[in-house]
Amino acid sequence: MPSLLLAAFWWPYAAQSEDNFNQCLLTQMATADDTVTIGQLRQYCDPSEQASKADLEENTDTKPVDIQVTEQGVTTADKSALSRRQFLEKKEARNPFVLLPHKPNYIILSNNMSSPNEAPFERDDPNEDFRFQPWETKFQISLKTPIVYGLFNNRADLFVAYTNRSFWQQFNKEGSAPFRESNHEPEAWLAFKNDFELFGIKNSLIRTGISHQSNGQAGQLSRSWNRVYADFTLEHNNWYYSFKPWLRVAESLDNDDNPDIDDYMGNFELSAIYKAGDHSLDVMVRNNLDFGENYGAIQMGWSFPLSNNIRGYVQWFNGYGESLIDYNAHSNSIGFGIQFSDWL
Repeated sequence: MPSLLLAAFWWPYAAQSEDNFNQCLLTQMATADDTVTIGQLRQYCDPSEQASKADLEENTDTKPVDIQVTEQGVTTADKSALSRRQFLEKKEARNPFVLLPHKPNYIILSNNMSSPNEAPFERDDPNEDFRFQPWETKFQISLKTPIVYGLFNNRADLFVAYTNRSFWQQFNKEGSAPFRESNHEPEAWLAFKNDFELFGIKNSLIRTGISHQSNGQAGQLSRSWNRVYADFTLEHNNWYYSFKPWLRVAESLDNDDNPDIDDYMGNFELSAIYKAGDHSLDVMVRNNLDFGENYGAIQMGWSFPLSNNIRGYVQWFNGYGESLIDYNAHSNSIGFGIQFSDWL
C-alpha cells in the first residue's frame, strides 16, 4: 500500500517531466546543427545533465532557442516576434517541399486617388487610347529559401529570394483587363546573427546582399536597376526597426532605362513595425534627402487576424516608386484585402 501511494503521488510529476523532455527534444532536433548527436540532445534536455548544455551550444550554429508551445502557437522565451520567426523558419527550412515567405504576401483592392500614370504608355504607343482606371488589384508574392546555414564559423546564413509585385486592372474591360505593371526582384544576401544591445535596443540581425529589380518590359517601357545593400534590424519591446541603405550599381548611359531613379527612390528605406498582440502596424519611409528637390515615399499598413492562416490588411501609399513604371510619378493609393504572411 505505501508503494501504491508513493506511485500515485509521483506519477503526475513524472508524466509532466516526460512531456517537458519530449517537447525539448523535438524542439532541439528541429533547430540544432546536423553535427549534433542525439545523445547530446538528450543530455541537453535531461535536467540531470544541465552541465552538458554548454557543450551543445558550442556545437550548434546558434544557441538553442527556448520556446513555449500553447494553443495559440509558438512563442519564444524572450517574447520576440523576430526570434519566433527565425525559429519557425529554420524548422520549416528542413522540409524540401516548403518555400519560406520573405516580404509580406498579400492581395488588395487598391484605389489610386491621384490620376493613374499613363504618360509612359502614351509615349510608347501614341496611337493607343490608354484609359487606366483608379481601381485595380495589387498583389505581392515574396518567397525565399536558405542555401547554406552556418557560414563563417557559424556566423552567417546564405539566402536567395524572389518578390513579385503586380498591378492588375481587372475592371478595365475596354483594355481587356491588363496587368498595368509587374515588378520582379530576385535577390541574394548573407544574414549575420547579432545580439549587440545599447540602451535596451538590440541589433538582432545584419543582412548584406544584392538585388535586381525590373518590370520585364522592353523599349521605352523598360525599367530596372541593380543595388547592393545592407539591412540592420533592431528591436525594443514590441517595436522592430529596419534601416536599409543601398548603393546603385552603375550602368552605362546607353543601357540605363532610368538614370535618375535615385533622385526619386533615394538611397535608403527606414521601416518600423509595432506588434500589438495579433495586430501589426508597419510604416516605411524613403527619401532622397535633397531639400531643394525633395522626393520620397511613405507606406503604412495594418494587418489583423481573420483566421489561423489569413489576415485582413489595409495599406496606404503616398509618394514616388510604388512601382518601377511610376518611379518618377506621384501616386496616392489606399487598398484593403487579405494578407497571407506578415513581416513578423
